[in-house]
Amino acid sequence: MPVQLDVGSWGLFCGQGGRQLVLVDDEPCGPVSARKITRPIPRRLLLDQNRVTQAYQQGSTRTETVTHADAEWTVALLPVVSPRSATVIGVLAAVTEADRALPEPPLIGCWEWEIERHSNGQPTSHRRTYWDRNLFRIYDVDPGIAQQRQDQGYWEAGEWANGLIDQADQMRLSASIRDSVQDGLNGITGTLRCLTYSVVTGYGSTSQGRRHLRLVGQVVPVGPDDDKIVLQGLSYDAPPTFQDLALEQDAARVDDVLRGVMQLAGDPIAVVDASTLDVLMTSQSWRRAGFGHVGGLGDFADSSPGELRAFIAAAAAASETEQPRTMAANLRRVDGSVQRVRMTVTGVRSGVQGRDVVIKLDL
Repeated sequence: MPVQLDVGSWGLFCGQGGRQLVLVDDEPCGPVSARKITRPIPRRLLLDQNRVTQAYQQGSTRTETVTHADAEWTVALLPVVSPRSATVIGVLAAVTEADRALPEPPLIGCWEWEIERHSNGQPTSHRRTYWDRNLFRIYDVDPGIAQQRQDQGYWEAGEWANGLIDQADQMRLSASIRDSVQDGLNGITGTLRCLTYSVVTGYGSTSQGRRHLRLVGQVVPVGPDDDKIVLQGLSYDAPPTFQDLALEQDAARVDDVLRGVMQLAGDPIAVVDASTLDVLMTSQSWRRAGFGHVGGLGDFADSSPGELRAFIAAAAAASETEQPRTMAANLRRVDGSVQRVRMTVTGVRSGVQGRDVVIKLDL
């Protein structure tokens, strides 16, 4: 039976003016028109009377008792805001009988990413990640390990946050983020992107686990003079069997096959974002050789950054017309030592907007 938002349930409204539902209690849905799956009483009290839209505009928590259909109802609205800029990115709303207690709302964690731009306006590999307290709860991570901005209600998560995404999902997540960034640069805003993925929980502790999450995010409009690209969104639990689209399921299978190939590869191999030089996936042999596997290739390449970036970009652009390209480079291991390697690079298409490269090292 399709998900329905009825009396006694919480709905998570997102998108422009909160017109789309993405969660009902603990069941992910949509994004779908809120009116289509909201039953008559909550539809009347939340949508027809514009309470959700007002919560988006005003950003204030609100609980009131109203009369409708010869009965009294409790209406609750909880704006969900991004950690750093406190922008409303969703509204949790519920309607219940006035003589009954409201159920506990679902746990929603919020995040905000800032990506610096090159002088030509394109994104760089320099970014900052901000979490709210609930996201630490979802990841089962002690907020004490992050740089705290408690007086402002958010924490700056370090580079370790990138390493919490399951390797099988890293490329898919990166492609979705890249497409969102390009939407913002191209003036396309208001598009909700949803993605389900697995994460490692319990970072920094001896008790680690796994969790299946759903991400809902969008890019903030990017002005020509803005020095940053900002993405805002939220994450919450999703059943292990839930996937957003058949397309995402196919992409997940491709990622899983690639992960298997990487595990068996004898030579050190990595998949790298051609525009930012972010390392998206590495083979076990790459890690055994002691090279970095989280962050940007430029962070541990002891060569001219401009020369390396130009070489990677050229290899990516020539992927459909030329053979793989090679160059010599110095790579810095995690232990600080530097080795001269021969790097063979070929470009591959990834996602809607961008390209990646596959790099093989001859040690």
